[in-house]
Amino acid sequence: MNFGIVGAGIAGLGAAIALRRAGHHVEVYEKSTFKREIGAAILLTPNANRILRRWGFDFDKARPVDFKQYRLLNATSLEILDRDGFEDVEERFGARMCAYHRVDLHSGLRELAEKAGATINLGAEVVDVKPEDGVVTLATVQTVQKDLWVLADGSRCPFLETISGEDNPTKKIGKSVYRWLAPMDKVLEHPDAKKLWNGQGAGFCTFSEPKAGITMVTYPCRGGTLLNCAVFHDTRVEEINAMDWNADSSHERVLQMLENCHEVVKHIPHTAEQMKVYTVTQRPPSKRIWRGRMLCVGDVVHHMLPTHAQGGCSALEDAAALEILFDASTISPNAGDLAKRLELYTQLRLPRSATTQILSSTNPWLTMEQVAKKTEEIRQFYEGNLVDWPKGLEPWSAPIREFFYGYDAVGEAEEAMKYRDGGRLPEGWKWFGEVDKAMEV
Repeated sequence: MNFGIVGAGIAGLGAAIALRRAGHHVEVYEKSTFKREIGAAILLTPNANRILRRWGFDFDKARPVDFKQYRLLNATSLEILDRDGFEDVEERFGARMCAYHRVDLHSGLRELAEKAGATINLGAEVVDVKPEDGVVTLATVQTVQKDLWVLADGSRCPFLETISGEDNPTKKIGKSVYRWLAPMDKVLEHPDAKKLWNGQGAGFCTFSEPKAGITMVTYPCRGGTLLNCAVFHDTRVEEINAMDWNADSSHERVLQMLENCHEVVKHIPHTAEQMKVYTVTQRPPSKRIWRGRMLCVGDVVHHMLPTHAQGGCSALEDAAALEILFDASTISPNAGDLAKRLELYTQLRLPRSATTQILSSTNPWLTMEQVAKKTEEIRQFYEGNLVDWPKGLEPWSAPIREFFYGYDAVGEAEEAMKYRDGGRLPEGWKWFGEVDKAMEV
């Protein structure tokens, strides 16, 4: 079959690798030219790194940093408020928990996709789609037809409503994030920074300043040479429209937020050249993720907060499922066959990704009434066991690790393939609840 993919981010490149491995012709259309690749860091947990290992990803070249711990510190006194260890994660779940510079992860995925034989067209913006015909229109007015399209162009995909039939826009939640990458050698020039990081296992070092309502998350990437930093705070009026991931801010604004923090915390932004800011948005999960000859994956359908580090992981799980469910030896471009397989994919992936997305919007301070509401939201998609409420809401707790990290996207998809002729999974499926009528063929 001939597959087209819109977007060459983590989801799009992952889909390209997966579908080439499945035996299809794959062409990717990306509006960017990647001439100035920038970005922050990203954490991938075992459920995602297991997929990269299967694909032959070059971990040595990407230089991820393995996480050993989580520390929460008082941003004023540096008192340790909480700590959890990740030393047993790889042994327990069979794969690494590590942080990448996004550019390094993206470069590795792109190399894999091109090596596998996928064609990547840069500067190719898709401006219109016709799902029933499998046709997209490029900004050059050229039209391209494929047997099946995978829409993987992120949370701002302009075509989601066309696919889902839902009016479900992203909404600002009143929070923004300052972010920057600090050279670790410069950070360690401060004597108190040496006390915080030297001799410590790599991982999260998070600073909390409740009076100002801010949280500063830090962790290393790129072989430990860079410290990724993010300050979550109430959106400032002058930055309310900073929607782009790479919108500029200033050291002055960041330092104003850190005014009451310890000197070592205020030292960290001084070591970086640029400050970036973006406004946090959310939306509920979509109940329909395909129409005709188009399927949505990644942030297009599960736009989530970084609370449990599952955004990129979910995108790679989507791709892993594509590899198995769309094996070229088991499927034809016939519309009826495609509909059955797309529905099977929906039943396999949507309960998992929607539950993950909803959990990303929770926190340990929710009231039991709010927890009940979140449970009700999840039950629209998934009827299986949930993490221990409310303890399971904590981002790095043991229950949440069990819930996410042990999931085998490939194994679950292989099991689902046993039911491909009927196009439906059986009752009691681990990641499958009642199928919403909007998802039925």
